[in-house]
Amino acid sequence: MSKNLVTGGSGFLGSHLVEALVARGEKVRVLVRSTSKIDFLKKLKVELVYGDLIHSLFLKEALQGIDFVYHCAALATDWGTWDSFRNINVNGVSNLLEASLDADIKRFIHISTTDVYGYPDSPADEMSAYRPRGWPYCDTKIEGEKRVWAYYKKHHLPITIIRPVNIYGPRSVSFVKDIVDLLESNSMIHIGNGNKPAGLAYVKNVVDVILSAANNENSIGQAYNVCDGSDVTWREYVNRLAQMIGVPAPKVVIPYQMAYFIGWIMEKIYSVFPVKGRPLLTRMAAEIFGTNQNFPIGKARRELGYEPEINFGEGMRRVETWLHETSSAK
Repeated sequence: MSKNLVTGGSGFLGSHLVEALVARGEKVRVLVRSTSKIDFLKKLKVELVYGDLIHSLFLKEALQGIDFVYHCAALATDWGTWDSFRNINVNGVSNLLEASLDADIKRFIHISTTDVYGYPDSPADEMSAYRPRGWPYCDTKIEGEKRVWAYYKKHHLPITIIRPVNIYGPRSVSFVKDIVDLLESNSMIHIGNGNKPAGLAYVKNVVDVILSAANNENSIGQAYNVCDGSDVTWREYVNRLAQMIGVPAPKVVIPYQMAYFIGWIMEKIYSVFPVKGRPLLTRMAAEIFGTNQNFPIGKARRELGYEPEINFGEGMRRVETWLHETSSAK
C-alpha cells in the first residue's frame, strides 16, 4: 500500500484528492498549517502533520516513508503582495522539491494551472510557451513550474505536472462561493457578454487525472491540461448559479477591454492608497472571465485515457446540493 503526502489538503482541490485517496484505501499524510481549517479532514482516516513549506527540516521529516507527493498547496488569488506569492508558489515549491530528492519518492505530482500560458484567448496545448503577465499569481506559478522542470532535468526527480483550468464543485471558494456572494450582493457582472468558454473542470474530473497520472509511468516528465472539454460559457455558468440561489442573473455587461482597464485602475488605487481588502475587479479577473479558457485536453485523453466522468449538468446538480446543505447548516 502506497503512502501519500498531500500539501494543500485543507483546500478545495486538495481535500477532494485526500478524500479520493482514502476511498481507495491508501495511507495519507496531510501537511496543514496551524491556521488551516481541518474539520473536514478530521472526519477522514488521515495523518495530520503541522508545518509549512518554508521550513526545510520539517519537510524532510514529513516526507519520511512517503511514496507519492501531491503538491496542491499554492497561493491562488488575483490580489496580494509579490512576496507572499513568491514565498509559497516559488520558494515553497523549491523546498519541497529539495526535500523530495532525499526521500526517494516514486512520484512528485505538481498541481500547476493553465494560467501559465498567460490567457492567450486561444487554445494552448502543453507545448505552448510560458507567457508572464506581470502580476503575481501567473508569474509565480510559471516560476514554480520552472523549478519543477529543473529538478526533473538535473536530478531526474520523477515529476508530473497537472494544469487544470477553472475548477468548480462542492467546497469551491473562487468559482462557487465568491461568485454566489457577488450574486447575492448584486455585484456580479458579465465581461464581454460572458460568451467566452469558461474552461470549467469539475473537481472530481481533475482528481481522476491526477490519480491516473500518478499510476502511469509514461506520465513522468510530462504536463497535462485538464478541463471538462465542454463549451459552457461564463454567462451560462453564472446564470445557473443565480438560478440555484434564487437571485436575478447579472444585468451589467462590461466590454472586455474596458474591464481590463478598470481592473488596472483599481489595482493602482489599491496599491497607492491603504485600502483594505481586494479590488472589485482586477486585470487577472478580466482575463479569466473575458478570454477563451477552453484549453485542449487531447494529450490527457491519449496518454492517460481521460474522459470527463462528470458533465456540466451533473456537476451543477452536485454544487446545488452542496449550496443548499451549507445554507441550511447556518
